[in-house]
Amino acid sequence: MWVTRQEREQFLQILQAHAQTVAVGEACATTTRDLAAEVARGSTPSRNDLLATVAAAERALEDLAGVREEVERLLSELR
Repeated sequence: MWVTRQEREQFLQILQAHAQTVAVGEACATTTRDLAAEVARGSTPSRNDLLATVAAAERALEDLAGVREEVERLLSELR
């Protein structure tokens, strides 16, 4: 079975969206783990560490918004 160039490009977009979602999830999990480990050791994260976490979370949310939009677009085309 042959796929058209357009079908291949759409499939690649889906895979790229999934890869980006995985990367964002990994970044969030890593940040959460690192902060939890610091708190578990009895220390309090510094203001700068917390601000860096906020900035990373904002970037992740921005990245996910684009992924969500692409997934919604593809879903609407396939329905």
